Amino acid sequence: GQMNAEQQAINAAVTARVRSFEAAERARDAEGLVAHYASVPEFYFYHDGRRATREVMSAGIRKALPAVRSLDVTYADVEVSALGSEDAMASATFTRELVMEGTGATVRQQGAVSWLWRKVGGQWLVVHGHISHPLEAVK
Repeated sequence: GQMNAEQQAINAAVTARVRSFEAAERARDAEGLVAHYASVPEFYFYHDGRRATREVMSAGIRKALPAVRSLDVTYADVEVSALGSEDAMASATFTRELVMEGTGATVRQQGAVSWLWRKVGGQWLVVHGHISHPLEAVK
């Protein structure tokens, strides 16, 4: 069916947030990345079937990113579906190549991610999600 103007605007806004998330990850900006996660009690994210709170996710990101010397990540096949005026589902595939600090070892990851974005205080933030490869898996 045809998307209405509101749905198109939401899809564009959420797609821009996915790109902002990607840019923060590429920049190894832990705080910038964590800022995409909503500080709401209902937040959770599945990492390979393990359910994580915002605190666990944030701690994992803050620990993992400094251990990475360079990070090249691309989110592709980005699809956004507006679920209402303040909720949208987004999914993407990703490829991620990390060069580890210290060892110089290269780690390649690929998989898929889905996010439920919600407009909280005028900003689109992630409230739920699932990713097939957790950051914490990178040792």
